Amino acid sequence: MWPHARSARGAYAVQGTGGLTGTGQTVAITDAYASPDIVGDANQYVRNHDRFAPPLGGLNFKQVLPGNFTDKKLCGPSGWYGEETLDVEAVHAIAPQANISYFASASCFDTDFIDTLQRVADDGKVDVVTNSWSDVELNLTPDIQAAYANVFTQYAAQGITALFSSGDNGDESENIGLRSVDYPASDPLVTAAGGTSLGVGKDNKTAFVTGWGTHRWSLTSDEQAWQEDFFLYGAGGGTSNVFTKPSYQNGVVPNGVNARFVPDLSADGDPNTGMLIGETQDFGDEGVKYGEFRIGGTSLSSPLLAGVIALVNERAGDNGRGNIGFANPAIYALAKAKSAGIKDVIHRDGGVVRVDYVNGINADDGTHYTLRTFDQDTSLKTTAGYDQVTGVGTPQAGFYSALAGLAPPA
Repeated sequence: MWPHARSARGAYAVQGTGGLTGTGQTVAITDAYASPDIVGDANQYVRNHDRFAPPLGGLNFKQVLPGNFTDKKLCGPSGWYGEETLDVEAVHAIAPQANISYFASASCFDTDFIDTLQRVADDGKVDVVTNSWSDVELNLTPDIQAAYANVFTQYAAQGITALFSSGDNGDESENIGLRSVDYPASDPLVTAAGGTSLGVGKDNKTAFVTGWGTHRWSLTSDEQAWQEDFFLYGAGGGTSNVFTKPSYQNGVVPNGVNARFVPDLSADGDPNTGMLIGETQDFGDEGVKYGEFRIGGTSLSSPLLAGVIALVNERAGDNGRGNIGFANPAIYALAKAKSAGIKDVIHRDGGVVRVDYVNGINADDGTHYTLRTFDQDTSLKTTAGYDQVTGVGTPQAGFYSALAGLAPPA
């Protein structure tokens, strides 16, 4: 069985927090378009894997939609339905009592996403916002950057924590031929979510964790050895070409480079160790129906961390403090103090052997074995201390109280 809601809470030590559930928190999610089946899918998933969690609907879930959706041929709405489903089910897994507000963008383009992010700020009830989308920073224009910056500055003033996925193409060199971080994750006012490969045992506790970076290997024709095929995917990271190093990164990231380092914090992102989710899809001859499948990417890392921050805010409120808000200064302060609440992620060899369909769809043309490696990401390396795959590390027992202790007074 692939990791699901209960094992996700176990991996991030939620059971040991003294009953934190996200009560009183509102987590916003932004993606493009809106799944017509999200409530039914999320509740079927809850019934299958998390029956003690409350169902979604009514007062604890809402969709905030634009007047109309545009650019459907260019953006592919059905693919975004899966993003929404992943985000909603991942947040609900970590913080089952939190309210979830889904803000749908009219399209997948910057101007519409900026409008959507502004609607999150204007809502007045959001505590954390997770965003599982990005673009190569080299595509950023000054006017678009300024528009995003206005929204992120408003978030910081309002005490909203903004998380963005760091990307799924490593340093982007295999994608565009040049090294680049992704934006908006590289903006100094947001928390960039990096990715790990995470093993969860039968006891729902972490068995191992390392950086997410995957090369695919295939068996030789005589089936006696593995031969490397290509880089498949991995957590995004590196140094910004736009933003200088923010002061909160001093003393944590490597010296000598005056640039914003990405990512900041990490959670499971490897599709081979990812989370089981449930979604209604078109299965061709089998028709349209609900089905469950494993998924990953930093599109998983960001909503998992959003759930974690919701629990941090709940603990801060219990202690008479306000939301952690713009979280990076506090996260790096914990890293600098070598807090036990942050697990330093280091390199680990290994991988997952899979049986794949030759035609990618079914077994009609046969199957073959492939190896998907751990922690083999473009030029990015997982090392002791800060690294550009996992940032300062990943949350573990003690993170909730430690970060909550740095929240401002209520």
